[in-house]
Amino acid sequence: MSVKSSAVADYTKHAGSRSTRTIRWLLQVTTAALILVANYTLIPAIQLHGLLFNLLADLVLWPALHLLQRTPVYPWLVDFCVRHRGWFLAFTMVPLSFAHEQYSRLRNWFYSAFLATPHLHDARVRQVQQQVRAWNQAGRKRPMVTARAPWLSVSVRVESYKSSCHLVQVNLRNILEVNTERMTVRCEPLVNMGQMTRHLIPMGYSLAVMIEMDDLTVGGLLMGVGVEVSSHIYGFLSETVHACEVVLGDGTLVRCSREENADLFHALPWSHGTLGFLVAVELSIVRIKPYVHMKYIPCYSQDELLDKLTVLTHSSNPPPLIETTVYSKDTAVIFTGDFSDGPPAGQDHRINDVSRWWKPWFYKHVESFLERGPGDDWIPLRPYFHRHTRSIFWELREVIPISTHWWYRYVFGWMGPPKIAFLKLSSAPAIREASVFKHVVQDVVVPLRDLKDTIDLFHEAFEVYPLLLYPVRIYKQPDGLQGVLREPSHLRTHPTTGRMYEMYIDLGAYGVPPKLKRKEPWDAIKEVRRMEKFTRRHGGYQLLYADCFMTRAEFEEMFDHTLYRRCRRKYKAIGAFPEIYDKVKSKYCPDSVTE
Repeated sequence: MSVKSSAVADYTKHAGSRSTRTIRWLLQVTTAALILVANYTLIPAIQLHGLLFNLLADLVLWPALHLLQRTPVYPWLVDFCVRHRGWFLAFTMVPLSFAHEQYSRLRNWFYSAFLATPHLHDARVRQVQQQVRAWNQAGRKRPMVTARAPWLSVSVRVESYKSSCHLVQVNLRNILEVNTERMTVRCEPLVNMGQMTRHLIPMGYSLAVMIEMDDLTVGGLLMGVGVEVSSHIYGFLSETVHACEVVLGDGTLVRCSREENADLFHALPWSHGTLGFLVAVELSIVRIKPYVHMKYIPCYSQDELLDKLTVLTHSSNPPPLIETTVYSKDTAVIFTGDFSDGPPAGQDHRINDVSRWWKPWFYKHVESFLERGPGDDWIPLRPYFHRHTRSIFWELREVIPISTHWWYRYVFGWMGPPKIAFLKLSSAPAIREASVFKHVVQDVVVPLRDLKDTIDLFHEAFEVYPLLLYPVRIYKQPDGLQGVLREPSHLRTHPTTGRMYEMYIDLGAYGVPPKLKRKEPWDAIKEVRRMEKFTRRHGGYQLLYADCFMTRAEFEEMFDHTLYRRCRRKYKAIGAFPEIYDKVKSKYCPDSVTE
């Protein structure tokens, strides 16, 4: 069904044309035949090779490695590998990521043309329910989590909890319906932002809160947190959700919204999959235009930054898109965006396609306005939505230091950045530990009024620049349904909707602290805990995709567990799913953490 012929494209009602069904059937038959052949030929051969490798490893490899670890050479070798990992990544992960991207484009086209099966959504949900019921019948021995591999997530945490949990397959990755009358899109939880932009933008729509990174999934953003350039209007992505469908710990399928099972609806955001398995979401969409007209506003003091952000975000008609990049303790650039049909006639040279490999990284382009003064340009819509992808915000310079050289763009840059999933997959334990203790990836959400104190704290604790800054509204929820985010203390009333809110900021630091580069001591746990304490004291929140070093008591001081615990009891989550803290605490957090 086409949106052109109807305001509602309900893809769950159509199995596709006869040719589509034929190709899908042929692929299923071919896959079944290959599996049959593999079961009797390839798999036994692989198992035999695995046995021989394990025998060789036990006799030679592991003893040699243990012997090496006892020598004075081992620390030097680990340090050498960590310091020169960028060259390895440039020659391996960048080409592999490029190849995977081309394969993904072909696969996505083939999948959407022939293999997408939104009409089988109900059947796939029943498969999830069957797995949950089978787990109950087997004695409920271990809590359940999704079987999705940890390296596929964009979270920087090392997830160790899955090894002690029961894995449930939740293979739900289809867009189910686009309704342009209600201005909603209904989709399954593994639909990612890349899929969403490719599907909605050609139709002239976008999510109300469209998140930057291609690989982030709707389910992860709802159950975790999603914040972006339109959050100063809409709030977190969870505020744009109309309804959710969830499989509970006993296998029951429930629908929740602001009117139906409202307690569960308000408890799901930030719950990280600890209340049930999300199987469908209905989100708000907005009308868009092919370009974003960008305006760049340099600021040269914290007071100027705070004043200008306050005026922009509290305006009765704010710009649809607002973001800030902080380049030092006292300098920053605010950039706003309005959807546009393009520059005036004869000014096409002002179109700035930031996705082109030969262009400066977007954050460097923005930084240039500190010297040039205020300015503007037009960015095509999809490159704007994924403006930080090429440089992984500004982390690529730390991951692959040679990427800062001009020649890198011509040798490697045209292939794009390494995929985060590949970076995680290629990280040995020693490298992952180094990324925890010698690298900062942290975001906090604090009231806008505390902006200056928060920048000062980040400067003292991390001294990492640039900093990412999004203004975000946190809304007051109905009494008893506030969720894990506590009711804001300085409420304003929205002039048109009447909803009460307070303006916060999301401030993110990503990079290697200069103290480490200067060979000075820097204690990661101490400084992150200092940040966490500051955030609690100011009524803020830590984004839980990063390493969390709080104790359980400190965690429950930051996040209100009242509604969450009530829903754990009511919706049969106790024993069925882990607690939030047990899923998000850092693997490297000491058993006993002191101030």
